[in-house]
Amino acid sequence: MKFLSFFPLVILLCCSAPEKRAFDWRFLPRGEWVAVPTTGEAAPKVFHGGAAISPARGEVFFFGSDTHAPTGLEQGETNSVWRLNLKTLAWSKDYEQEAKSAYRILPDSQTVTTGGRPWAIHTFDAVEYDPTAGRMVVVSFPKHARFAPQERFPMFSGEWFTSLKPSHWEYDPDTKSWSLLYGANAPDLFARAMTWDSDSRELIATDGARTWHFDRTEGKWIAYDAACVAGYHLSMVYDTFAHRALLLGNNGGSDTLFTYDPRQHRWSRVQTGGSTLPANGAAIAYDTRNHVMLYLANDYENQYNNPTGKAVTFIYHSREKRWTRLDIESPELYGMNYLMQYDPVRNAFLHFEKSRESGDRIRVWAFRYK
Repeated sequence: MKFLSFFPLVILLCCSAPEKRAFDWRFLPRGEWVAVPTTGEAAPKVFHGGAAISPARGEVFFFGSDTHAPTGLEQGETNSVWRLNLKTLAWSKDYEQEAKSAYRILPDSQTVTTGGRPWAIHTFDAVEYDPTAGRMVVVSFPKHARFAPQERFPMFSGEWFTSLKPSHWEYDPDTKSWSLLYGANAPDLFARAMTWDSDSRELIATDGARTWHFDRTEGKWIAYDAACVAGYHLSMVYDTFAHRALLLGNNGGSDTLFTYDPRQHRWSRVQTGGSTLPANGAAIAYDTRNHVMLYLANDYENQYNNPTGKAVTFIYHSREKRWTRLDIESPELYGMNYLMQYDPVRNAFLHFEKSRESGDRIRVWAFRYK
């Protein structure tokens, strides 16, 4: 009897399924997209929002609001900062959004809240992390306050929204506090682009007609007459192989790649081999290890709004100036997206987008090129 009672237990132990291994960045496969499991309440997917990564901290920061067209998760118009810890894969929100009753307009027409924060604003590709300052930088302003202003901002009267000025904001992730750089001569980067030049260790920005460099010593943006492309919904990264910035896309949908020489203050078109799909608010990031740019393109006629969620992955090779379309399954993408990052510590591209299962909350995918 003892043998008969023991035997089924042996069978059960031998045949039980192996325990599923927890996600580990070290075992991320090469050449394929992998869904990354996260914990905690994920940030809402903000169509007009931006993101910035601090590889040294192992964190990605998210800021921006859809303002006049918010999702239900935004609870109106939100000026909260969210972050994802890449070590623990845990989401967190740094502070609750402020009510519009806290909104103020300064004498110089810049905007601020009584809590010393930006209003809820579109940020697009004007969000970057400055490792020299240890802060997330946002250059934007509520340009779309002009949409239904009386309904959305009943505390103000007249044509106040026509004179608002751009602001240069910096966010300290340790103290969870914002600083407004008065007198920074912030450019109008609304729906334009900004990137970090890791060679000169400075921020570069463009509105398509002019280009700016941020002089941190002086605390000012310096303008140059360097034009590249007309329109808006621009996306920019820094090419560490060519030591130049790369810009892709505009609101008309463009597959032309532009490059900027920060030393000569000159833009030019890149004569590329291969081809890619047009871009409008492109999801791009640059791999500083392998010197390639990843472009996740909407596989749909409308690059701005893609209800199908279908996407295609392209790689731009800096050495050969060549595009390659990867024959792999790509993650969901629903149009314009400014959240893509590359993490050199974990050697992975990071894609942030809502999914069919997540509602309007962000899901995370990772891709390791080599």
